[in-house]
Amino acid sequence: MAQNRYWVAFQDKPAAKKTTATWVSAETQEQRQQQGLPVSQFSDVPVHQAYLNGLISEGIQVSAVSKWLNAAAVTATTCQVEALRQKCFIKEVSPISGYFQATSASAKKDEGAPVLHQINAQQFREKGLTGKGVKIGVIDVGFYEANKQPSLKKLFNQDLVRGYKDFVNSAAGKPYTYKESFLDNHGTMVLECLAGYYPKQNLQLGLATEAEYYLARTDHGSRENRLEEEHFVRALEWLDSLGVRLVNSSLGYGTGFDNPIENYRPEQMDGNSFIARAAQMAVQEKGMCMVISAGNDGAKKSWQVLNTPADALGVLTVGATDYNAWIKQGYSGIGPSFLPFLKPDVACFSAFGTSFTTPIITGLAACLLQVNPNLSAQQLTRVIQRSSHLYPYGNNYIGYGVPNAERAIQLAQDSTIVFPAPTVMKASGDQFSFKRPKEWQVAGKGGIVLFRKKSATQVITQQRLSVRTSILLLKRMTSETHTTIQFGENVLEVVWE
Repeated sequence: MAQNRYWVAFQDKPAAKKTTATWVSAETQEQRQQQGLPVSQFSDVPVHQAYLNGLISEGIQVSAVSKWLNAAAVTATTCQVEALRQKCFIKEVSPISGYFQATSASAKKDEGAPVLHQINAQQFREKGLTGKGVKIGVIDVGFYEANKQPSLKKLFNQDLVRGYKDFVNSAAGKPYTYKESFLDNHGTMVLECLAGYYPKQNLQLGLATEAEYYLARTDHGSRENRLEEEHFVRALEWLDSLGVRLVNSSLGYGTGFDNPIENYRPEQMDGNSFIARAAQMAVQEKGMCMVISAGNDGAKKSWQVLNTPADALGVLTVGATDYNAWIKQGYSGIGPSFLPFLKPDVACFSAFGTSFTTPIITGLAACLLQVNPNLSAQQLTRVIQRSSHLYPYGNNYIGYGVPNAERAIQLAQDSTIVFPAPTVMKASGDQFSFKRPKEWQVAGKGGIVLFRKKSATQVITQQRLSVRTSILLLKRMTSETHTTIQFGENVLEVVWE
C-alpha cells in the first residue's frame, strides 16, 4: 500500500504538568529575560515519548520530532493515517507538501558594495558597528569551502563561527569540505553577504563582520526532498537552544517539487504551513528575529507570490529592488492579496536573487542589536520598517521600501523619534497633476516611480519615469484607489476620490 509523509500534531505534553524543570540553556534563559519573555515555556517541553512509541508500535516510521510544534513527521499509509485520526492524543494529521528552494545559485563577490551604498551603510562603519557579540543563525543549503574564502578569513581566524550542524547528512565529512550538490556553496555566498570583507581592497560585502555565527545545513541542493521542512524546524530549535537572536534563511517552500502533486498552491501561502507556524513561534515566543527571503517566483505567472515561511506573521520578509530606481525586481516574490498583514516587509538591491538581499538586512539588524541589545524581535523589525523610504505607505511589491541605516540607528536608540511624514494628497476625478519641488532630488537616491494600487497596499502595476520629470500628469487607471509616487527618497501618496 502506498505511503505518504505527514505531520502528526499531538494534543498535549503530560510532562509539562508533572515538572517545573527548565528545558533550555542558560544562554537562552538570559536572552528571553532580556526581552521580557517567559523563561519557561510549554513549547520547550519535549514531545511525550509514549505518544511517539504509540506511532512506532503501529508500524509508522518517525523521521523527525519537533517539540515546538508538538509534532512528529512520519511516513504512513492512508489506513494508518485514518487510524491515527481516531486516537485521543492526536490533534491533527496534515500532509507534508512542497520543498525548500534556494532562491539563487550564483552571486558576484562584489555585489555587496552597491547595496551597502543604497542602504546608507557607511553610517555603521563610521560608528564602528559590526554586529559584535550578536549571535546569528544561518539556515541554508551548504557552506562548502567557506573557511577558504578570502572574504571570510577574518571570521574563521577569530573563531567567530561558533557552531555547525548538518541536518541533511549527519555522517558527512568535516564541515566545509564535503560537497554533495552543485548548490553546496550557496550558504557560503550568503555568509559572504553577511560577514564578507576584503581587507586589501577595503571592500565590504556584509555588515555583521564581527557577529558570532551558527550554521545549519538543512537542504540538499540536488534533491528536492520533503525532509527539508523537518530539517528547518529542527534547526530552529537547535539555534534557540544556543540563545541565537537573529536567524537568516534564503530558503523557501513553494512550487517546483519533483513530484508536481506535492507542490503547494499559491493560495496556501497564508502563514499556516508547519514551517510558517514554527517561524512565527520563533518570533513571538522565543524572541528570535527571523529574516527570510521573499523568493524568486515573482515573474512566474502561475505563481508570482512569495514562498513559505516568508508568509509567516512576524518574520521580516525581504524582497529585491533594482539599483537605480528602487522598483521591484521582476523575479522578487509578491505579497499575496489575501494576507491580513503586509508582505514583504522591506527590500533592497540584488541582481541575483532575494537570497542575497536577506543577509544584507540581517547584517543591518545585527548592527542595530549592537546599538540596543534590549530590542525585542518585534521592536527590531519595526525599527527596520520605519527606517525604510516608503514608510508608512508600504505595498506588496517592496514592502516599506529600502531601509536607511542612519534612520534605523536613530530609531534603535530612541523609538519615539518621528520623521517627517510623506505628503498625502487627494485627487478628484480621473486626473492628477503635480509639480516636483526643486529640493526633491532623485539622482543616486532611487528614481521616479509610480506604484499604482487597487487598495492601500496592493499594487496593480509599477512604472518607472524619467528622472528629468518635473511635472507629473497622472491619469487614473481602472480600479486604482491609491498611488504612491516616489521621487528618490521623497514620497507622495495620492488617494483617489
